This record gives sequence, C-alpha cells and structure tokens, in this order.
Amino acid sequence: MANPEYSEHLTEINGEKIGYSRYGHGPINMLTICGGVGSYAKDWPLTTMEHFDPEQYTIISIDPPGYGKSRPPDRVQNVFRCQKDAVVCLKLMKDLELLPFTSVGWSEGSRTALHLAASGLQNVDRCVAMAATTRIEKRAVEVTKGMKNTDLWLPADREPYLKHCTPEFFKKQWAAIMDTAEECYNMLGGRFPCDALLPRIHCPVLLLNGGHDWFHGDQKEIMSRIKDCRMDTQHQGGHDFHLKYPKWTTDRIQRFVNETTKKE
Repeated sequence: MANPEYSEHLTEINGEKIGYSRYGHGPINMLTICGGVGSYAKDWPLTTMEHFDPEQYTIISIDPPGYGKSRPPDRVQNVFRCQKDAVVCLKLMKDLELLPFTSVGWSEGSRTALHLAASGLQNVDRCVAMAATTRIEKRAVEVTKGMKNTDLWLPADREPYLKHCTPEFFKKQWAAIMDTAEECYNMLGGRFPCDALLPRIHCPVLLLNGGHDWFHGDQKEIMSRIKDCRMDTQHQGGHDFHLKYPKWTTDRIQRFVNETTKKE
C-alpha cells in the first residue's frame, strides 16, 4: 500500500536532472545521501524512512548527479565529486526551503555530508557520517584494486546494487570509483577534499559504523579534528550496516537529533 507521506520528484539544478524522494512533513529537516553506485531507492528506501515519525521529520533523499533517477547522463567519477555533489544538495534544500537541515550520508555520501556540514550552521545544524572515510592509505588502495572487477564478486554482494541498476552500469561505475581512490592517494596524498574541512565543522557530528567494516577510515582520527563529535558502532554490522540494521541506524540518528536539540 502506498504511503501518503512518501513521494518521488524530479527537478533541475544547474542544468542537471535531479531525482529525489520526500518523506514526512515535520519541523526537523533532513537530507540523506547514498553511497557509491547507489540511489535513494537502494540506500534510503521507504521501509527505512518509515522508522521516522512523519510528524517530526521532513526527509529528502537525493540521487546525486549520475546516479539513480538523476540520469542521464551517467556519473563521471573524480576526486572532487563529493564536493560538487554538496553544491547540488545545498541548492536543492534551499529551493525546497528546508534550511537548516541535518545532513546524513553513507560511505561515499558521508563525504558529501561532511562537505555540507562545513558550509555553516545557517545551512546544516547536524551531520551524521556513516562508514566515513576522509583519507585512504596505500594498503587500502591495494585492497580496492582487488575489488575493482565486480564480475568476481559473490552474487549476494552484487545483488543490492543490481536491483537498482544494470550490470554494465554497476561494473563501469564501480571500477571508476576504485580508480578515483587510487587517484586520491597519488594526487592528494590520500586525503579526500573533505578531510581538510573537518576543523571548520561547527555543528554536532555523529559517526556511525559497523564493527566488522574494514573499509571505513580511522574514526578516532576524524573525531579528533571535529569540535563536537561522537561515535556509535553496530558491532555485528559491516560496511552496509544501515541496510541490514535499519532500525538500529534510524534509532541512533533520532537519538542524536533529540540530544542535540536539547542543547539548542
């Protein structure tokens, strides 16, 4: 049965087609951002949104340029991609008159969420960075090389992606993301652009991660450079803990919102 609190939309931002979903009508504004080769349908489905009270939250879930409904054209991957995505995200929320908002991103999307958090309290009042990585080491670069060919993945690992895109799109985009990780290491010393912005983030930040996630960055190192930062771990979860434990994830996000609202 369709949920009257949920709707899907298309708009145009800076000449690009942008798809997004909207859930709820409450006073707390939130933007959720998918991970690499993701979409709001994959990473922020209605079944997850329904854990939020629609009378308390208004949640926008965006397909960044080149993903999901924000195609064509297909995404062009590069080390500054998340920085560019943040510009589109902020423009969307301004157009929807939903400032300030809580930026929430998973994996690749966590870097976009951190870029948004650094844009100022007038835009973003909280940030949730899930499975966040702001730096990449040589060892991780070597690991990404082994993950580059998605044809070699287990079917169960490919399935969440292939429900929402073609095998050809997934294979090409994932390989490009792995190349971008190596490019970041070689060109930028392993520091993604958002890494330099961490000291400029003045809103509260919550880091969420999976206890069995080998891919996320050093969370304590990230915490040490953000003024107001806390962390929580889903000890049974991996990199995609938000998909396997959506209730745990949304509970932690709502608790964080409630705790930081009391301080205001």
